[in-house]
Amino acid sequence: MKTFFFLFCVWGGNTLSLLAQEAATFRIKADADLKYAIPVASRYRYPQFKEGTVSFLNGSSANAKLNYNFMLGEVQFIGAVRDTLSLANEQTIKKIQIGENQFYYDVSHGYVESIADYIKVQLVVKTMFKVAAVEKMAGMGKSSATSSIKELNVLSTGNSSVQKLASKGDVILSKEKTYFLMDQNNRFYKPNKSGLLKLFSNHKKAIDTYSKEESIDFDNEESLKKILLFCSQLP
Repeated sequence: MKTFFFLFCVWGGNTLSLLAQEAATFRIKADADLKYAIPVASRYRYPQFKEGTVSFLNGSSANAKLNYNFMLGEVQFIGAVRDTLSLANEQTIKKIQIGENQFYYDVSHGYVESIADYIKVQLVVKTMFKVAAVEKMAGMGKSSATSSIKELNVLSTGNSSVQKLASKGDVILSKEKTYFLMDQNNRFYKPNKSGLLKLFSNHKKAIDTYSKEESIDFDNEESLKKILLFCSQLP
């Protein structure tokens, strides 16, 4: 399997994304083993691995017990000897079905989950643990929030599990959602008015008027669903 090196940037923004932070946060002690620092139930999309299907671009498919790992940002499966492994060769994947949910893989953004499907576009989301804050070690071995480290490294072991957090202070991890608009060709757009106008280029005036009258908040999931439903009903 692959060995992953992850670089988390505090407050690092993706120019093609909007972030909406969930309430769940975890304080991780310096040099902690992440395998045990975050409860299993919080690491995965589902409480247990569920029957699912991986469909490939060449038309083939495979069934397995699948789950999405919030720590790694990867879809994992139960192997032949009951070990947990990550899917490889992701660029060959067309779609993943886990229970009632669909996941897609994008080279630039990784795995995303479809949360709303319309005629020309899907609202998809990438959910993953991010670094919300890093506290440097103060004197006498105590952590201090007076200053922060901009970057820290997380090393994943060969069996696709994050093992050690290499930092010099406590780290606050939070589960964040990054929304995208995905068209029928799996191309990604910003979830804002500019992205909508690229997808519905013949309806600029209608979209402008509706977004103002309805006070659409492009940072809000329900608001995004509302305007996408409106756009999908345009002639």
